[in-house]
Amino acid sequence: VSTKADVYSYGILQLEVFTRRKPTDESFNGDFTLRQWVAEAFLLAISDVIDGHLLKQNNCETVSDHADEGHLLKKNNSGTVLNELLVMIVETGMSCSMKAPTERMGMKEVVARLKTI
Repeated sequence: VSTKADVYSYGILQLEVFTRRKPTDESFNGDFTLRQWVAEAFLLAISDVIDGHLLKQNNCETVSDHADEGHLLKKNNSGTVLNELLVMIVETGMSCSMKAPTERMGMKEVVARLKTI
């Protein structure tokens, strides 16, 4: 087992957590995978991919911005800040779960990217 396999597993786990769908979900069969579903739906809208519980921030008025050293930012009406953070997280999961091991990010890159989110 290589570190590239670990990165792949991490990417799939990250997609699973943020979509609340398992790779073994009955809607994924044959060649249609969780990663493919995310890739196709992600093109249309982040809200089509992300677990609805994560998007329900009606009671929260702030979103933590770790890239801004933990300061809290006011969330505007459209939830743009939250959407941008979720897009970066999903993109990281997608980059980690590329089919070819040589195309996947390294774990050091993953950690660096997550620290900026």
